[in-house]
Amino acid sequence: METTVTASTAPTNPNEALAQRLVDSGHLRSAAAIDAFRSTDRHAFLPGVDLESAYKEDAVPIKHEEYGEMISCISAPSIVATQLEQLGARAGHKVVEAGAATGYNAALLRKIVSPGGQVWTLDVDQDLVAGASKHLAEAGVDNATAVRADGAAGLPEHAPYDRIIFTVGSGDVPVKILDQLAPGGRLVLPMRIRGSISRSFAFERDGDTWKTVSCEMATFIPLRKGVCDDVYTLVPMAGEGNVRLETFSEQDVDRDALRTVLDQQQTKLYTGVKFRQGSAWEWLYLYLACVLPNGLSRLPGQRTGFTPHFGWGSMAALDGGSLAYLTIREGEDEKGRHWEVGVIGHGEGGAGLAERVVDEIRAWDATGGNDAPEPGFRMAVADSRDRLTAGDPRFVVDKPYSRLVVDWARKG
Repeated sequence: METTVTASTAPTNPNEALAQRLVDSGHLRSAAAIDAFRSTDRHAFLPGVDLESAYKEDAVPIKHEEYGEMISCISAPSIVATQLEQLGARAGHKVVEAGAATGYNAALLRKIVSPGGQVWTLDVDQDLVAGASKHLAEAGVDNATAVRADGAAGLPEHAPYDRIIFTVGSGDVPVKILDQLAPGGRLVLPMRIRGSISRSFAFERDGDTWKTVSCEMATFIPLRKGVCDDVYTLVPMAGEGNVRLETFSEQDVDRDALRTVLDQQQTKLYTGVKFRQGSAWEWLYLYLACVLPNGLSRLPGQRTGFTPHFGWGSMAALDGGSLAYLTIREGEDEKGRHWEVGVIGHGEGGAGLAERVVDEIRAWDATGGNDAPEPGFRMAVADSRDRLTAGDPRFVVDKPYSRLVVDWARKG
């Protein structure tokens, strides 16, 4: 059942203001999730963080590794809300969560599954488990338990679960967890597709394969120290600025050569493909992640001469020691203001790579671009993988444990 929050329910505390904001933005829809946000103090799970930072639309880091890389956080409120809506947990459900962080998500879940439900939240670091346990106890939560365990291996002693949710990212489907899901159950998993491109999938069984009942763009801190680690390597760009490149183990790249690639001559091309105010980039990213051999990688940071398509940085295609990143140029036509998508190539093969990316962006646009229906997704593991096929093999993504098929539909 869904509910609507109106202006008559004026927020009187930070929780209610946050819930109202998420309802207004469309991220919160169900009555149970709205009530959970209203009745759970987000700031109580972030001791030492000021109130504004605790409730703003941004992730809050809670742990870094020795070199400063963030390895645990509370996700931005909109991401938390999106995943809870994807999960669709109900009163009486048993839920296991991978990624305890501070216990905030588990506290929201315990409210949703009450009365009669139970939540277990898992993490590989004892300090995070201890912190989550402390926060849950201080909040008076008696039906959510923090446990030190590998989230990708699950918690078989309490299985089966009605719902399983990962609030950490994975490069593949953790197959051990699938056997712990009850008949009719649902798994919410943020999974990388290729390179940096990931989505939060809500999977349900469909015979001996899996269908997606929801799929949202999302990026999460990866799994660590377990059977399904998603190891990536940050490549800092040499020279001025702080530009760095995300690379993953499945990508065939020359990391040493890429360190200096932005100092090499560039090739700049434009596509003729125009984005307008509110245009979504997620479907272009997904398309390119499928059709380019190394997918797309995040290229955040700033430096002189680097002209990314967003203020935070850009997305880049990789080939050996060359890359080609997305850029834009502003213009106006009879339909109004627009931003034309461009590609800038660097490296020995940068010109050819830029041309290929331009061709693929034009191909995506020719099949409907953002006006085409949203694609569908199917997944299989083990012996069922061979049963999943696609007309275009580029949209079959094979991983060590699973196969993901992206079903694109043309406009009209």
